[in-house]
Amino acid sequence: MLLIDQYKPKKTQDIIGQDSAINELKSCIKSKKPVILLGKSGTGKTSSVYALAKELNYEIVESNSGEIRNKEGIINFLGSASSQQSLFYNGKLILIDEIEGFAGNADRGGLNAITDIIKESSFPVILTCNDEQSKNFSSLKKFCKVISFEPLAYKVLFEFLKDVSRKESLNIKEDLLKSLAIKSNGDARAALIDLEFFRYKEFSDTNFLSRDMSQDIDNALKVLFKSKNPKDISNVFDSLQEDLDEISLWIEENCPKEYNGEALASCFDSLSKADVFNGRIIKRQYYRFLVYRRIFMSLGVGLAKKEKKPGQVVYSRNSRILKKWIWNNKNLRKKSISEKLGKVTHTSSKKAFKEFNFYKPLLKERDFINELELNEDEIEWINKN
Repeated sequence: MLLIDQYKPKKTQDIIGQDSAINELKSCIKSKKPVILLGKSGTGKTSSVYALAKELNYEIVESNSGEIRNKEGIINFLGSASSQQSLFYNGKLILIDEIEGFAGNADRGGLNAITDIIKESSFPVILTCNDEQSKNFSSLKKFCKVISFEPLAYKVLFEFLKDVSRKESLNIKEDLLKSLAIKSNGDARAALIDLEFFRYKEFSDTNFLSRDMSQDIDNALKVLFKSKNPKDISNVFDSLQEDLDEISLWIEENCPKEYNGEALASCFDSLSKADVFNGRIIKRQYYRFLVYRRIFMSLGVGLAKKEKKPGQVVYSRNSRILKKWIWNNKNLRKKSISEKLGKVTHTSSKKAFKEFNFYKPLLKERDFINELELNEDEIEWINKN
């Protein structure tokens, strides 16, 4: 079992360095006040909610921005839960994780739906936020009490790592443990992930460690593409903070560097199936399919190989989205004119775009330009092209 799972807090006493915040949260839960837990990843926000819920015998209904993207999804998932009594518990907690992840979705009513749930829920509503600069935090904090989970002091993390090291008989020197504590930047989860390396190999320093996301996903991809252990592969994404959309792009970009032939075909087959399940999650709100998406992206991709490719590979982020953005901007005027052409010629904008060259001579005619109601930018583009 990974250290991050083995030492996952099960009760409030297991959560280090946040006694004041936990007591404050407990008071808000009992008085049913809505709360925003503010703090960096790995400081114990979500763990505190689950530990308190267990101690108070409360049921938790949880969602996060990666699972629910719009007003309908939030209402369907949380609306009824915020009003129905729990059958087997003393009460219920509504937990919405990582509210900053709703950025860009405000126009679809996501934040408004959350606000309505906060106002109308008969149970305590708890939100978590990693970023104080998030606009979502500013808009929601006027309805909630803000409880800050401060980054853990390196001395607190050092004592924690020292205790774990002793229990696991790792025999790591104290100066290395102090360096690990400092590099983790107040993140207990990150500290345990780093300590995991020392279970399998001796290191004389910690210079190979970084809190850079690209480094974290680089390590995950190495396990995914190089390991043949199903247990390691199935848990490969658990320590990453990035959502599955981002991880999928990394896999898509880098699997041709590691696989070829049947293994590559099997890898892309698994990615395509994961994408099918993701489409059903988005379109039909079937969130139970999330587990199948994860299985195809982890075990499906990782076990596609018969043998691992020798040597080191430099992984890179997917460039397809950037290329698509460049193409869209390059063809922005052409697309807008094609939409107008489609309406006038009673065809689809896609067909008009495909047959654009046939319409070019007409686009020089003033009467046709007036009928299409082209703007100055579109006319200028036509004259240049």
